Amino acid sequence: MNLDLIDGPKLKQILAAGVDNLVGHKEEVDALNVFPVPDGDTGTNMSLTFQAAFREAEKAADNVTDILERAAQGALMGARGNSGVIVSQFFRGFARAVGKVDKLGIPEMVRGMVGAANTAYQAVRKPVEGTILTVIREAGEKAQKLQGKEKDLLRFLEQVFKHAEEVLAKTPEMLPTLKQAGVVDAGGKGLLFFFQGVLAGLKGEAIVVEKAAPDEKKELFARVEDDLDPENITFQYCTEFIVRGDNMDLETIREDLDPHGDCLLVVGDEKTAKIHIHTNNPGLILDYAVRLGSLSEIDINNMVEQSQQRLEQLRREQPPQANKEIGLVAVASGDGLQNIFRSLGVDEVISGGQTMNPSTEDLYKAVMKVPAKQVIILPNNSNIVMTAGQVSELTDIPLAVVPSKFIPQGIAALMAFAPEESLVHNQEAMTRALSTVVTGEVTFAVRASSINGLEIQEGDIIGLKDGDITCKGKDASAVLLDLLAHCVEEDDSFITIYYGHDINEKEAESVLEKVQALYPDAEVELYFGGQPLYYYLFSVE
Repeated sequence: MNLDLIDGPKLKQILAAGVDNLVGHKEEVDALNVFPVPDGDTGTNMSLTFQAAFREAEKAADNVTDILERAAQGALMGARGNSGVIVSQFFRGFARAVGKVDKLGIPEMVRGMVGAANTAYQAVRKPVEGTILTVIREAGEKAQKLQGKEKDLLRFLEQVFKHAEEVLAKTPEMLPTLKQAGVVDAGGKGLLFFFQGVLAGLKGEAIVVEKAAPDEKKELFARVEDDLDPENITFQYCTEFIVRGDNMDLETIREDLDPHGDCLLVVGDEKTAKIHIHTNNPGLILDYAVRLGSLSEIDINNMVEQSQQRLEQLRREQPPQANKEIGLVAVASGDGLQNIFRSLGVDEVISGGQTMNPSTEDLYKAVMKVPAKQVIILPNNSNIVMTAGQVSELTDIPLAVVPSKFIPQGIAALMAFAPEESLVHNQEAMTRALSTVVTGEVTFAVRASSINGLEIQEGDIIGLKDGDITCKGKDASAVLLDLLAHCVEEDDSFITIYYGHDINEKEAESVLEKVQALYPDAEVELYFGGQPLYYYLFSVE
Protein backbone atom coordinates (compact mmCIF):
# COMPACT_ATOMS: atom_id res chain seq x y z
CA MET A 1 0.00 0.00 0.00
CA ASN A 2 1.55 3.28 -1.15
CA LEU A 3 0.64 6.53 0.56
CA ASP A 4 1.92 9.98 -0.28
CA LEU A 5 -0.45 12.48 1.32
CA ILE A 6 -3.13 12.71 4.00
CA ASP A 7 -6.07 15.04 3.32
CA GLY A 8 -8.61 16.45 5.77
CA PRO A 9 -11.17 13.61 5.77
CA LYS A 10 -8.41 11.03 6.06
CA LEU A 11 -6.86 13.00 8.94
CA LYS A 12 -10.14 12.89 10.87
CA GLN A 13 -10.39 9.18 10.19
CA ILE A 14 -6.93 8.33 11.52
CA LEU A 15 -7.32 10.62 14.53
CA ALA A 16 -10.47 8.68 15.41
CA ALA A 17 -8.63 5.38 15.03
CA GLY A 18 -5.80 6.60 17.24
CA VAL A 19 -8.17 7.76 19.96
CA ASP A 20 -10.16 4.51 19.81
CA ASN A 21 -7.02 2.45 20.23
CA LEU A 22 -5.83 4.48 23.20
CA VAL A 23 -9.23 4.39 24.90
CA GLY A 24 -9.37 0.63 24.39
CA HIS A 25 -6.02 0.24 26.17
CA LYS A 26 -6.46 2.90 28.86
CA GLU A 27 -6.68 0.35 31.69
CA GLU A 28 -3.38 -1.14 30.59
CA VAL A 29 -1.80 2.31 30.67
CA ASP A 30 -3.43 3.04 34.04
CA ALA A 31 -1.78 -0.09 35.44
CA LEU A 32 1.64 1.34 34.52
CA ASN A 33 0.99 4.48 36.57
CA VAL A 34 2.95 3.09 39.49
CA PHE A 35 3.84 6.38 41.14
CA PRO A 36 1.72 7.57 44.08
CA VAL A 37 -1.19 8.61 41.87
CA PRO A 38 -0.02 12.14 41.11
CA ASP A 39 -2.85 12.87 38.67
CA GLY A 40 -5.26 9.99 38.92
CA ASP A 41 -4.54 7.46 36.16
CA THR A 42 -2.38 8.26 33.15
CA GLY A 43 -4.38 6.15 30.70
CA THR A 44 -7.66 7.73 31.75
CA ASN A 45 -6.26 11.27 31.67
CA MET A 46 -4.68 10.79 28.24
CA SER A 47 -7.86 9.19 26.88
CA LEU A 48 -10.00 12.09 28.07
CA THR A 49 -7.56 14.60 26.60
CA PHE A 50 -7.35 12.87 23.22
CA GLN A 51 -11.13 12.52 23.15
CA ALA A 52 -11.52 16.24 23.82
CA ALA A 53 -9.08 16.95 20.98
CA PHE A 54 -11.00 14.74 18.58
CA ARG A 55 -14.39 16.18 19.52
CA GLU A 56 -13.14 19.60 18.44
CA ALA A 57 -11.40 18.21 15.34
CA GLU A 58 -14.67 16.62 14.24
CA LYS A 59 -16.30 20.05 14.19
CA ALA A 60 -13.64 21.44 11.86
CA ALA A 61 -14.00 21.86 8.12
CA ASP A 62 -12.38 19.11 6.08
CA ASN A 63 -9.05 20.90 5.72
CA VAL A 64 -5.87 19.89 7.50
CA THR A 65 -5.03 23.24 9.05
CA ASP A 66 -8.45 23.74 10.63
CA ILE A 67 -8.52 20.16 11.94
CA LEU A 68 -5.10 20.45 13.58
CA GLU A 69 -5.86 23.84 15.13
CA ARG A 70 -9.21 22.67 16.50
CA ALA A 71 -7.62 19.50 17.85
CA ALA A 72 -4.94 21.56 19.61
CA GLN A 73 -7.58 23.84 21.14
CA GLY A 74 -9.70 20.88 22.21
CA ALA A 75 -6.72 19.18 23.82
CA LEU A 76 -5.78 22.34 25.70
CA MET A 77 -9.27 22.88 27.08
CA GLY A 78 -9.81 19.22 27.86
CA ALA A 79 -6.35 18.41 29.23
CA ARG A 80 -6.45 16.20 32.33
CA GLY A 81 -3.46 15.74 34.58
CA ASN A 82 0.22 16.07 33.83
CA SER A 83 0.15 13.68 30.89
CA GLY A 84 -2.92 15.36 29.42
CA VAL A 85 -1.28 18.77 29.46
CA ILE A 86 1.77 17.37 27.67
CA VAL A 87 -0.53 15.81 25.06
CA SER A 88 -2.17 19.20 24.55
CA GLN A 89 1.25 20.70 23.86
CA PHE A 90 2.05 17.88 21.46
CA PHE A 91 -1.01 18.88 19.42
CA ARG A 92 -0.28 22.59 19.75
CA GLY A 93 3.33 22.25 18.66
CA PHE A 94 2.43 19.95 15.77
CA ALA A 95 -0.28 22.30 14.49
CA ARG A 96 1.88 25.42 14.71
CA ALA A 97 4.88 23.80 13.05
CA VAL A 98 2.83 22.39 10.16
CA GLY A 99 1.18 25.74 9.49
CA LYS A 100 -1.34 26.30 6.72
CA VAL A 101 -1.34 23.30 4.40
CA ASP A 102 -3.93 21.38 2.40
CA LYS A 103 -2.41 17.94 2.95
CA LEU A 104 0.14 16.21 5.14
CA GLY A 105 3.14 14.59 3.51
CA ILE A 106 6.52 13.55 4.88
CA PRO A 107 7.92 17.14 5.09
CA GLU A 108 4.85 18.31 7.05
CA MET A 109 5.05 15.28 9.34
CA VAL A 110 8.69 16.00 10.09
CA ARG A 111 7.97 19.66 10.89
CA GLY A 112 5.00 18.68 13.01
CA MET A 113 6.84 16.04 15.06
CA VAL A 114 9.82 18.28 15.75
CA GLY A 115 7.52 21.17 16.63
CA ALA A 116 5.49 18.93 18.92
CA ALA A 117 8.63 17.86 20.78
CA ASN A 118 9.92 21.41 21.18
CA THR A 119 6.59 22.73 22.47
CA ALA A 120 6.10 19.80 24.85
CA TYR A 121 9.57 20.29 26.36
CA GLN A 122 9.04 24.02 26.76
CA ALA A 123 5.84 23.40 28.70
CA VAL A 124 7.58 21.40 31.43
CA ARG A 125 9.53 23.40 33.97
CA LYS A 126 11.97 20.57 34.67
CA PRO A 127 11.86 18.03 31.83
CA VAL A 128 12.73 14.48 32.84
CA GLU A 129 14.13 11.96 30.38
CA GLY A 130 12.61 8.49 30.31
CA THR A 131 9.10 9.91 30.03
CA ILE A 132 6.62 10.69 27.27
CA LEU A 133 8.80 13.69 26.45
CA THR A 134 11.68 11.42 25.44
CA VAL A 135 9.40 9.35 23.21
CA ILE A 136 8.08 12.48 21.47
CA ARG A 137 11.57 13.94 20.98
CA GLU A 138 13.09 10.71 19.68
CA ALA A 139 10.19 10.26 17.26
CA GLY A 140 10.86 13.75 15.87
CA GLU A 141 14.58 13.09 15.55
CA LYS A 142 13.97 9.80 13.75
CA ALA A 143 11.58 11.55 11.38
CA GLN A 144 14.28 14.09 10.54
CA LYS A 145 16.78 11.32 9.78
CA LEU A 146 14.33 9.55 7.48
CA GLN A 147 13.39 12.64 5.50
CA GLY A 148 14.86 12.39 2.02
CA LYS A 149 15.52 8.65 2.44
CA GLU A 150 11.93 7.39 2.53
CA LYS A 151 9.39 8.48 -0.06
CA ASP A 152 6.32 6.49 1.05
CA LEU A 153 4.46 8.16 3.92
CA LEU A 154 3.12 4.94 5.43
CA ARG A 155 6.53 3.25 5.50
CA PHE A 156 7.98 6.47 6.90
CA LEU A 157 5.48 6.50 9.77
CA GLU A 158 5.95 2.78 10.42
CA GLN A 159 9.69 3.30 10.87
CA VAL A 160 9.12 6.26 13.19
CA PHE A 161 6.68 4.18 15.24
CA LYS A 162 9.12 1.26 15.44
CA HIS A 163 11.85 3.57 16.72
CA ALA A 164 9.48 5.08 19.27
CA GLU A 165 8.68 1.57 20.53
CA GLU A 166 12.39 0.89 20.96
CA VAL A 167 12.83 4.14 22.87
CA LEU A 168 9.89 3.34 25.14
CA ALA A 169 11.42 -0.05 25.96
CA LYS A 170 14.56 1.77 27.13
CA THR A 171 12.76 4.22 29.44
CA PRO A 172 13.38 2.05 32.55
CA GLU A 173 17.12 2.50 31.95
CA MET A 174 16.67 6.28 31.88
CA LEU A 175 14.45 6.61 34.95
CA PRO A 176 15.30 4.66 38.12
CA THR A 177 11.73 4.70 39.42
CA LEU A 178 10.58 2.87 36.29
CA LYS A 179 13.38 0.36 36.57
CA GLN A 180 12.58 -0.31 40.21
CA ALA A 181 8.92 -0.93 39.32
CA GLY A 182 9.82 -2.99 36.25
CA VAL A 183 7.61 -1.01 33.85
CA VAL A 184 7.92 1.41 30.95
CA ASP A 185 6.69 5.01 31.10
CA ALA A 186 2.90 5.14 31.18
CA GLY A 187 2.60 8.38 29.18
CA GLY A 188 4.92 7.08 26.48
CA LYS A 189 2.94 3.85 26.31
CA GLY A 190 -0.31 5.76 25.94
CA LEU A 191 1.13 7.86 23.14
CA LEU A 192 2.26 4.75 21.29
CA PHE A 193 -1.21 3.25 21.55
CA PHE A 194 -2.46 6.42 19.85
CA PHE A 195 0.22 6.14 17.14
CA GLN A 196 -0.59 2.44 16.71
CA GLY A 197 -4.23 3.30 16.08
CA VAL A 198 -3.25 6.01 13.59
CA LEU A 199 -1.22 3.48 11.60
CA ALA A 200 -4.10 0.99 11.69
CA GLY A 201 -6.39 3.72 10.39
CA LEU A 202 -4.02 4.50 7.53
CA LYS A 203 -3.95 0.82 6.57
CA GLY A 204 -7.69 0.41 6.90
CA GLU A 205 -7.24 -2.18 9.66
CA ALA A 206 -9.69 -2.77 12.48
CA ILE A 207 -8.69 -1.73 15.99
CA VAL A 208 -8.02 -4.85 18.07
CA VAL A 209 -7.76 -4.46 21.83
CA GLU A 210 -5.94 -7.23 23.68
CA LYS A 211 -6.35 -7.14 27.45
CA ALA A 212 -3.36 -7.66 29.70
CA ALA A 213 -3.13 -11.16 31.13
CA PRO A 214 -4.14 -11.49 34.79
CA ASP A 215 -0.73 -12.94 35.67
CA GLU A 216 0.90 -9.77 34.35
CA LYS A 217 -1.39 -7.64 36.52
CA LYS A 218 -0.59 -9.74 39.55
CA GLU A 219 3.15 -9.42 38.95
CA LEU A 220 2.83 -5.66 38.46
CA PHE A 221 0.87 -5.26 41.68
CA ALA A 222 3.48 -7.21 43.62
CA ARG A 223 6.16 -4.79 42.40
CA VAL A 224 4.34 -1.52 42.94
CA GLU A 225 2.26 -1.92 46.09
CA ASP A 226 4.88 -0.16 48.19
CA ASP A 227 5.17 2.68 45.66
CA LEU A 228 1.51 3.56 46.23
CA ASP A 229 2.08 4.31 49.91
CA PRO A 230 0.38 7.71 50.50
CA GLU A 231 3.29 8.68 52.75
CA ASN A 232 5.44 8.96 49.60
CA ILE A 233 3.45 11.98 48.44
CA THR A 234 5.21 15.29 49.13
CA PHE A 235 2.58 17.64 47.70
CA GLN A 236 -0.96 16.58 48.51
CA TYR A 237 -3.22 18.45 46.09
CA CYS A 238 -3.23 18.13 42.31
CA THR A 239 -4.49 21.53 41.21
CA GLU A 240 -5.36 22.53 37.66
CA PHE A 241 -7.46 25.22 36.03
CA ILE A 242 -7.76 27.52 33.04
CA VAL A 243 -7.12 31.24 33.40
CA ARG A 244 -8.17 33.84 30.82
CA GLY A 245 -6.57 37.27 30.92
CA ASP A 246 -4.68 39.87 28.90
CA ASN A 247 -0.97 39.97 28.15
CA MET A 248 -0.14 37.09 30.48
CA ASP A 249 3.55 36.17 30.58
CA LEU A 250 3.73 32.38 30.86
CA GLU A 251 7.37 32.34 31.89
CA THR A 252 6.71 34.78 34.73
CA ILE A 253 3.83 32.61 35.91
CA ARG A 254 6.13 29.57 35.91
CA GLU A 255 8.74 31.43 37.96
CA ASP A 256 6.15 32.66 40.45
CA LEU A 257 4.51 29.27 41.00
CA ASP A 258 7.57 27.04 40.88
CA PRO A 259 8.50 27.42 44.60
CA HIS A 260 5.02 26.30 45.69
CA GLY A 261 4.96 22.73 44.41
CA ASP A 262 6.14 20.34 41.72
CA CYS A 263 4.98 18.90 38.37
CA LEU A 264 4.30 22.48 37.29
CA LEU A 265 2.95 22.98 33.78
CA VAL A 266 1.91 26.33 32.36
CA VAL A 267 0.81 26.18 28.74
CA GLY A 268 -1.23 28.28 26.34
CA ASP A 269 -0.76 31.87 25.26
CA GLU A 270 -1.05 35.40 26.58
CA LYS A 271 -4.87 35.22 26.63
CA THR A 272 -5.61 31.61 27.73
CA ALA A 273 -3.41 29.43 29.90
CA LYS A 274 -3.79 25.98 31.38
CA ILE A 275 -2.02 25.60 34.73
CA HIS A 276 -1.26 22.33 36.49
CA ILE A 277 0.66 21.98 39.75
CA HIS A 278 0.99 19.66 42.74
CA THR A 279 0.93 21.78 45.88
CA ASN A 280 0.10 21.75 49.56
CA ASN A 281 -1.66 25.11 49.32
CA PRO A 282 -4.14 25.22 46.41
CA GLY A 283 -5.75 28.32 47.92
CA LEU A 284 -2.54 30.28 47.51
CA ILE A 285 -2.25 29.15 43.88
CA LEU A 286 -5.81 30.16 43.06
CA ASP A 287 -5.40 33.48 44.87
CA TYR A 288 -2.40 34.23 42.67
CA ALA A 289 -4.16 33.10 39.50
CA VAL A 290 -7.33 35.10 40.05
CA ARG A 291 -5.23 38.27 39.85
CA LEU A 292 -4.26 37.28 36.32
CA GLY A 293 -7.82 36.99 35.02
CA SER A 294 -10.95 34.86 35.22
CA LEU A 295 -10.67 31.20 36.29
CA SER A 296 -12.62 28.23 34.97
CA GLU A 297 -12.57 24.44 35.03
CA ILE A 298 -10.94 24.40 38.45
CA ASP A 299 -10.10 20.86 39.52
CA ILE A 300 -8.44 20.04 42.86
CA ASN A 301 -7.82 16.43 43.87
CA ASN A 302 -6.48 15.08 47.14
CA MET A 303 -3.74 12.73 45.95
CA VAL A 304 -3.39 11.02 49.32
CA GLU A 305 -7.01 9.88 49.06
CA GLN A 306 -6.52 8.97 45.39
CA SER A 307 -3.49 6.90 46.28
CA GLN A 308 -5.39 5.03 48.97
CA GLN A 309 -8.30 4.39 46.62
CA ARG A 310 -6.01 3.22 43.84
CA LEU A 311 -4.23 0.83 46.17
CA GLU A 312 -7.53 -0.59 47.38
CA GLN A 313 -8.69 -1.00 43.78
CA LEU A 314 -5.52 -2.84 42.82
CA ARG A 315 -5.91 -5.14 45.80
CA ARG A 316 -9.50 -5.91 44.80
CA GLU A 317 -8.39 -6.71 41.26
CA GLN A 318 -5.80 -9.25 42.33
CA PRO A 319 -6.69 -12.90 41.89
CA PRO A 320 -7.13 -14.43 45.35
CA GLN A 321 -4.55 -16.86 46.70
CA ALA A 322 -5.50 -20.39 45.74
CA ASN A 323 -6.42 -22.15 48.98
CA LYS A 324 -7.99 -25.22 47.37
CA GLU A 325 -7.55 -27.39 44.33
CA ILE A 326 -10.87 -26.96 42.52
CA GLY A 327 -13.34 -24.07 42.73
CA LEU A 328 -16.84 -23.66 41.34
CA VAL A 329 -18.64 -20.95 39.35
CA ALA A 330 -22.36 -21.13 38.56
CA VAL A 331 -24.96 -18.98 36.83
CA ALA A 332 -28.35 -18.51 38.49
CA SER A 333 -31.01 -15.82 38.88
CA GLY A 334 -33.14 -15.35 41.97
CA ASP A 335 -31.98 -14.86 45.54
CA GLY A 336 -33.16 -18.26 46.65
CA LEU A 337 -31.44 -20.19 43.89
CA GLN A 338 -28.22 -18.22 44.31
CA ASN A 339 -28.21 -19.00 48.03
CA ILE A 340 -28.81 -22.67 47.30
CA PHE A 341 -25.81 -22.79 44.98
CA ARG A 342 -23.65 -21.07 47.56
CA SER A 343 -24.80 -23.50 50.25
CA LEU A 344 -23.70 -26.35 47.96
CA GLY A 345 -20.15 -25.01 47.82
CA VAL A 346 -20.17 -22.73 44.75
CA ASP A 347 -17.55 -20.00 45.15
CA GLU A 348 -18.95 -17.43 42.71
CA VAL A 349 -22.58 -17.24 41.59
CA ILE A 350 -23.21 -14.96 38.61
CA SER A 351 -26.64 -13.40 38.28
CA GLY A 352 -28.06 -14.47 34.95
CA GLY A 353 -30.08 -16.98 33.01
CA GLN A 354 -32.93 -16.72 30.55
CA THR A 355 -32.97 -13.25 28.88
CA MET A 356 -30.03 -12.26 31.14
CA ASN A 357 -27.08 -14.15 29.68
CA PRO A 358 -23.76 -13.14 31.24
CA SER A 359 -20.92 -12.24 28.89
CA THR A 360 -17.62 -14.04 28.53
CA GLU A 361 -16.08 -11.19 30.51
CA ASP A 362 -18.59 -11.69 33.35
CA LEU A 363 -17.69 -15.37 33.55
CA TYR A 364 -13.98 -14.61 33.30
CA LYS A 365 -14.15 -12.12 36.17
CA ALA A 366 -15.98 -14.66 38.30
CA VAL A 367 -13.35 -17.31 37.55
CA MET A 368 -10.57 -14.91 38.52
CA LYS A 369 -12.19 -14.34 41.93
CA VAL A 370 -12.23 -18.03 42.83
CA PRO A 371 -9.47 -18.96 45.32
CA ALA A 372 -8.60 -22.22 43.57
CA LYS A 373 -5.98 -23.64 41.23
CA GLN A 374 -8.63 -25.03 38.87
CA VAL A 375 -12.24 -24.05 38.21
CA ILE A 376 -15.44 -25.75 37.05
CA ILE A 377 -18.19 -23.64 35.44
CA LEU A 378 -21.89 -24.57 35.59
CA PRO A 379 -23.70 -22.38 33.00
CA ASN A 380 -27.17 -23.77 33.86
CA ASN A 381 -28.61 -22.46 30.60
CA SER A 382 -28.23 -23.69 27.03
CA ASN A 383 -27.53 -20.15 25.82
CA ILE A 384 -24.55 -19.81 28.16
CA VAL A 385 -22.74 -23.12 27.54
CA MET A 386 -20.76 -21.84 24.52
CA THR A 387 -19.97 -18.56 26.26
CA ALA A 388 -18.54 -20.48 29.22
CA GLY A 389 -16.35 -22.45 26.82
CA GLN A 390 -14.66 -19.25 25.65
CA VAL A 391 -13.35 -18.31 29.08
CA SER A 392 -10.46 -20.77 28.82
CA GLU A 393 -8.99 -18.60 26.05
CA LEU A 394 -8.61 -15.69 28.49
CA THR A 395 -6.78 -17.37 31.36
CA ASP A 396 -4.11 -19.93 32.10
CA ILE A 397 -6.19 -21.35 34.96
CA PRO A 398 -7.29 -24.89 34.03
CA LEU A 399 -11.05 -24.78 33.43
CA ALA A 400 -13.78 -27.33 32.85
CA VAL A 401 -17.33 -26.61 31.72
CA VAL A 402 -20.08 -28.97 32.82
CA PRO A 403 -22.75 -28.26 30.15
CA SER A 404 -25.77 -27.92 32.43
CA LYS A 405 -28.72 -26.47 30.53
CA PHE A 406 -31.12 -26.11 33.46
CA ILE A 407 -30.90 -25.09 37.11
CA PRO A 408 -31.89 -28.55 38.41
CA GLN A 409 -29.15 -30.09 36.27
CA GLY A 410 -26.60 -27.77 37.86
CA ILE A 411 -27.74 -28.79 41.32
CA ALA A 412 -27.58 -32.49 40.37
CA ALA A 413 -24.05 -31.96 39.06
CA LEU A 414 -22.99 -30.43 42.38
CA MET A 415 -24.20 -33.56 44.15
CA ALA A 416 -21.59 -35.48 42.15
CA PHE A 417 -18.72 -33.08 42.85
CA ALA A 418 -15.80 -34.64 44.74
CA PRO A 419 -13.23 -32.00 45.74
CA GLU A 420 -10.52 -34.61 46.38
CA GLU A 421 -10.74 -35.92 42.80
CA SER A 422 -9.11 -34.47 39.67
CA LEU A 423 -10.60 -31.81 37.41
CA VAL A 424 -11.13 -34.33 34.61
CA HIS A 425 -12.75 -36.87 36.93
CA ASN A 426 -15.15 -34.25 38.29
CA GLN A 427 -16.05 -32.94 34.85
CA GLU A 428 -16.93 -36.43 33.69
CA ALA A 429 -18.85 -37.38 36.86
CA MET A 430 -20.76 -34.10 37.00
CA THR A 431 -21.62 -34.30 33.30
CA ARG A 432 -23.00 -37.83 33.77
CA ALA A 433 -25.12 -36.53 36.64
CA LEU A 434 -26.94 -34.15 34.27
CA SER A 435 -28.85 -37.04 32.75
CA THR A 436 -30.04 -38.37 36.12
CA VAL A 437 -32.71 -35.68 36.50
CA VAL A 438 -35.75 -34.66 34.50
CA THR A 439 -36.27 -30.91 34.55
CA GLY A 440 -39.63 -29.17 34.57
CA GLU A 441 -40.23 -25.46 34.00
CA VAL A 442 -43.47 -23.48 34.25
CA THR A 443 -43.49 -20.08 32.58
CA PHE A 444 -45.66 -18.01 30.22
CA ALA A 445 -45.84 -17.68 26.43
CA VAL A 446 -44.57 -14.38 25.04
CA ARG A 447 -46.23 -14.96 21.64
CA ALA A 448 -48.80 -17.14 19.96
CA SER A 449 -47.51 -20.35 18.37
CA SER A 450 -48.36 -23.89 17.41
CA ILE A 451 -45.96 -26.51 18.73
CA ASN A 452 -46.09 -30.18 19.70
CA GLY A 453 -49.79 -30.24 18.82
CA LEU A 454 -50.58 -27.37 21.17
CA GLU A 455 -52.21 -24.12 20.03
CA ILE A 456 -50.62 -21.57 22.34
CA GLN A 457 -51.79 -17.99 22.79
CA GLU A 458 -49.72 -15.13 24.10
CA GLY A 459 -49.94 -15.10 27.90
CA ASP A 460 -50.78 -18.79 28.25
CA ILE A 461 -49.01 -20.64 31.06
CA ILE A 462 -46.82 -23.35 29.53
CA GLY A 463 -44.98 -26.33 30.96
CA LEU A 464 -41.64 -27.54 29.57
CA LYS A 465 -40.08 -30.95 30.11
CA ASP A 466 -36.32 -30.82 29.55
CA GLY A 467 -36.85 -27.71 27.44
CA ASP A 468 -39.72 -29.01 25.27
CA ILE A 469 -43.19 -27.49 25.58
CA THR A 470 -45.39 -30.26 26.89
CA CYS A 471 -48.58 -28.70 28.28
CA LYS A 472 -50.41 -25.41 28.67
CA GLY A 473 -53.07 -23.80 30.80
CA LYS A 474 -54.25 -20.62 32.47
CA ASP A 475 -53.05 -21.27 36.03
CA ALA A 476 -49.40 -21.79 37.01
CA SER A 477 -50.08 -24.28 39.78
CA ALA A 478 -52.41 -26.33 37.60
CA VAL A 479 -49.84 -26.44 34.81
CA LEU A 480 -47.23 -27.57 37.34
CA LEU A 481 -49.35 -30.56 38.33
CA ASP A 482 -50.06 -31.37 34.67
CA LEU A 483 -46.36 -31.19 33.82
CA LEU A 484 -45.41 -33.43 36.73
CA ALA A 485 -47.73 -36.08 35.33
CA HIS A 486 -45.64 -36.03 32.13
CA CYS A 487 -42.35 -36.23 34.05
CA VAL A 488 -42.75 -38.60 37.00
CA GLU A 489 -42.13 -42.30 36.36
CA GLU A 490 -43.14 -45.16 38.62
CA ASP A 491 -39.68 -45.69 40.10
CA ASP A 492 -38.85 -42.01 40.70
CA SER A 493 -38.11 -41.24 44.34
CA PHE A 494 -37.39 -37.50 44.59
CA ILE A 495 -39.27 -34.40 43.48
CA THR A 496 -37.74 -30.98 44.26
CA ILE A 497 -39.72 -27.83 43.52
CA TYR A 498 -38.36 -24.25 43.40
CA TYR A 499 -41.00 -21.52 43.35
CA GLY A 500 -40.29 -18.22 41.69
CA HIS A 501 -40.55 -14.52 42.38
CA ASP A 502 -44.20 -14.29 41.29
CA ILE A 503 -45.47 -17.13 43.51
CA ASN A 504 -46.23 -16.39 47.16
CA GLU A 505 -45.29 -18.77 49.92
CA LYS A 506 -48.88 -19.73 50.76
CA GLU A 507 -49.64 -20.72 47.18
CA ALA A 508 -46.40 -22.69 46.98
CA GLU A 509 -47.17 -24.62 50.17
CA SER A 510 -50.62 -25.44 48.81
CA VAL A 511 -48.99 -26.89 45.70
CA LEU A 512 -46.59 -28.89 47.87
CA GLU A 513 -49.51 -30.56 49.68
CA LYS A 514 -51.14 -31.50 46.37
CA VAL A 515 -47.91 -32.97 44.98
CA GLN A 516 -47.32 -34.98 48.15
CA ALA A 517 -50.85 -36.36 47.90
CA LEU A 518 -50.41 -37.29 44.23
CA TYR A 519 -47.00 -38.95 44.75
CA PRO A 520 -47.04 -40.44 48.27
CA ASP A 521 -44.09 -42.76 47.57
CA ALA A 522 -41.78 -39.91 46.54
CA GLU A 523 -39.89 -37.55 48.79
CA VAL A 524 -41.09 -34.04 47.85
CA GLU A 525 -39.20 -30.91 48.85
CA LEU A 526 -40.08 -27.25 48.31
CA TYR A 527 -37.62 -24.34 48.18
CA PHE A 528 -37.88 -20.63 47.47
CA GLY A 529 -35.97 -19.96 44.26
CA GLY A 530 -36.99 -16.37 43.63
CA GLN A 531 -36.27 -16.78 39.92
CA PRO A 532 -37.90 -14.27 37.53
CA LEU A 533 -40.03 -15.35 34.54
CA TYR A 534 -40.47 -18.95 35.74
CA TYR A 535 -43.26 -19.61 38.21
CA TYR A 536 -41.85 -23.02 39.07
CA LEU A 537 -38.78 -25.10 38.38
CA PHE A 538 -38.57 -28.71 39.48
CA SER A 539 -36.46 -31.81 39.19
CA VAL A 540 -37.55 -35.44 39.18
CA GLU A 541 -35.11 -38.26 39.87
